[in-house]
Amino acid sequence: MNAGDVNLLGIDVGFSKSRPTTGIAWSVEGSIGATKTHTEWERRKQHLPPAAGFSVIAIDGPLAPMGSPESLVRTCERLLARGLFQKRCKPGASHFGTGLQLKRAAHETANQIRHLAAAPLFANAVFPDVAIVEAFPNAFLGVLLSDQIFAANQIPRGKKFDWMYEKAIETRAFIRLMSAIGWGTPDLLQRVEAERDHEKRAAYICLMTAACATTGEAEIVGDGTSGWIWLPPAQVWAPWAREALEQNRIALPSRSHP
Repeated sequence: MNAGDVNLLGIDVGFSKSRPTTGIAWSVEGSIGATKTHTEWERRKQHLPPAAGFSVIAIDGPLAPMGSPESLVRTCERLLARGLFQKRCKPGASHFGTGLQLKRAAHETANQIRHLAAAPLFANAVFPDVAIVEAFPNAFLGVLLSDQIFAANQIPRGKKFDWMYEKAIETRAFIRLMSAIGWGTPDLLQRVEAERDHEKRAAYICLMTAACATTGEAEIVGDGTSGWIWLPPAQVWAPWAREALEQNRIALPSRSHP
């Protein structure tokens, strides 16, 4: 499927009850946009573009199969938390603490928008009836950056995502990605490169995740028991990231395979 021919939605969940921490980005009939809003549905739905539905929706937040115990330790998180991933772009554990809060918020978001999602045309759907996939912007960006970039720079504390986002722009990583999946426009690239808002930036990465899922080119990390994280195609990964993931897969084989 060509991602340019379908409607796509990306949501950076956020779970503040008082501040607008939800970023939303979309591609609808070739029109690109992004906004920021609050967590409750009544406010969120006012900011969604007018569209009958979306072929794929990507949510930045842990998504485990329905009925999974909250204490479930997820394979995708373990695979992306070892070795070089640990200091560069690892996910937090979603079975306790803040990670568990985010997982609850992600599932709440999925329930809010599931009526807008089409049936999945791909395998590895965490919810069998809707095309909703899990994005993880830090890893999405991290695997696009070279070993030299990480080795030569001190990442500002608490600013890792924005630092990686800006490095991806500097190294033309978004251009390489869009070329690899055959999706994206000059308008999208301009918006992505000009964006300074943290939540909107994250939403754009979620939108790119949805595009990767739509084209069938995404690298999918995880298993059927605990869910998957969707990342850019392996062909655009930096060598260190491909090697680190392979090493982690050998050390921590999935409980079930896609």
